[in-house]
Amino acid sequence: MTARTKRPAGKEEHIMNKPTEVVLRVRRALWLVLSMLSLSLLLVVLGAYTTTRTESLNVTGYISGVFLTLGYFLGFLGLLLEENGKQLLTAAIVFLSFGIITSFLCLMIDGVGILLNMDVRPLKAGRCQYYSSGSSSYIYENFYTTVPCRNLRESCTMTVRSGTCYCCDLYNCANGDYMNNYFEFVGVQSCEEVFTLYILIWTLTGVNLVAFFTGILTAAVLGNIKYLRSTNLATAAINSTASSPTAPLLTDGNTHTQQLLPRMSEFFPPGEQTASTQSFVPTVLSESNPPPFNPLTTLLSQRVHGPSA
Repeated sequence: MTARTKRPAGKEEHIMNKPTEVVLRVRRALWLVLSMLSLSLLLVVLGAYTTTRTESLNVTGYISGVFLTLGYFLGFLGLLLEENGKQLLTAAIVFLSFGIITSFLCLMIDGVGILLNMDVRPLKAGRCQYYSSGSSSYIYENFYTTVPCRNLRESCTMTVRSGTCYCCDLYNCANGDYMNNYFEFVGVQSCEEVFTLYILIWTLTGVNLVAFFTGILTAAVLGNIKYLRSTNLATAAINSTASSPTAPLLTDGNTHTQQLLPRMSEFFPPGEQTASTQSFVPTVLSESNPPPFNPLTTLLSQRVHGPSA
């Protein structure tokens, strides 16, 4: 005898639609992670290129790109793989967290520390000079020379390295130092390259700002996917342990027997239930208890002599 349990239609539809919803979310998360991976790679390339243009500026924008690239790559693997997906998503969220913190620090260093202290007005006015020893390769240009420096207030001399663009308007002749601004840029090919470098730093800062907010968004999405997968695994484990529709319904033996036996009130009136019950109980007990064991000699004597009257 089998018993089938009927589930509500809404519950079955919800169970069937939940994996489909997870698959759709994983696909959207894949597109998001791939696009953010491209953005982080752009951040690394742009930051590395900007850092190697000059020795005078310590650009740090590429560091956040390294952490974000690792985080997005691990997140991509975690979304594709089912076996170690939870561990990979956890590692991706950790690296993205480091990347988000580093992006904020890079915004402070590059945006506030460099751009606000980098005055390009002398560059636009053409009041900066470029010194080169005449060598075509910057690697071998390690010559130093003393050049005259005149600004609007005073004139002096300063020592510059070969392959350097310097601005005397930003140089403090009295202290021999710069006036809270970058006055020389070592390693550039010309003074026009300094203005290009200024635009690159602004671009790098903007990309870091975008990476900061998109990193927070991607970390939240990956955390949601991780939670949905854990919920689906728990739901699948519960459904696998539950009884299937075609399996027999297991009930208590005593309860099932009591349901099959008819009630005493159906055969006896209420007044006779007490006497019939008292007479019925010994009969049932006698039938349920087996007779005592008879030895073999008793059975043989009964077969030979016959039953006694």
